[in-house]
Amino acid sequence: KAALVTGATGAIGLAICEELLKEGITNLAVLDLHDEEPQSVENMRKEFPKSAIEYFKVDVTSDEELKQCYESFTNKVKYLDVVVNCAGIFNEKDYKNVLAVNLGGVIGSTLLAIDYMRADADKGRGGIVLNISSIAGLNTYAGMPIYSATKHGVVAFTRAVSHEREELGIKFLVLCPTATDSVLLDRICSKEYLFINSLDGIAVKSMLTVQSPCDVGKAAVQIMRDADNGDTWIIRNSELTKASLPKAIS
Repeated sequence: KAALVTGATGAIGLAICEELLKEGITNLAVLDLHDEEPQSVENMRKEFPKSAIEYFKVDVTSDEELKQCYESFTNKVKYLDVVVNCAGIFNEKDYKNVLAVNLGGVIGSTLLAIDYMRADADKGRGGIVLNISSIAGLNTYAGMPIYSATKHGVVAFTRAVSHEREELGIKFLVLCPTATDSVLLDRICSKEYLFINSLDGIAVKSMLTVQSPCDVGKAAVQIMRDADNGDTWIIRNSELTKASLPKAIS
């Protein structure tokens, strides 16, 4: 089977890639912004020599770059089975870029995933789209209104897309991690990137219990396997909990 992951060399994205490979993914597209292929990609090739792993430099805010990547990858693998949209940034002082990456990138990639995976068209045979949101997509945090808005948007968009579209043969899911050890968390805990008049970053970090990216990677694979279409799940310190949300409206 073939999978495509955006934001794939960040802490959470990389952990998800590794778990997908452990589950038997034989073709993996690793998407990120680095000009040169990161060493972590070659490390995965060595650890999983039976899988074909290809790195794509892609800006998820560019519809053209995303389209070219999807086209190139699917030409090689024929069918795309799994898409994980994990690309995300944090900077409350650069709202346009945060909106473009965290929400626009997820929407753009999901729409392409539908185009290439839908079972009611020639290109696809169905599959799974997992969009990575955040606990900030379910709760409200005064220090990160812009980031929270994008992550709420990911939840709402994914749940709406999943509703009453069984003919696509695609299972749409959302995973909302709590604080996870990553560069993004370092930014969240830095006053330089927080919203105006927010708590000091050190004070923020002191209130957090930080989980491992591996916890998130394992949770991602588990819900892809077991969860129902349209579900939103929270991963907190290795424990998965289904979010209780109102039903989508037709």
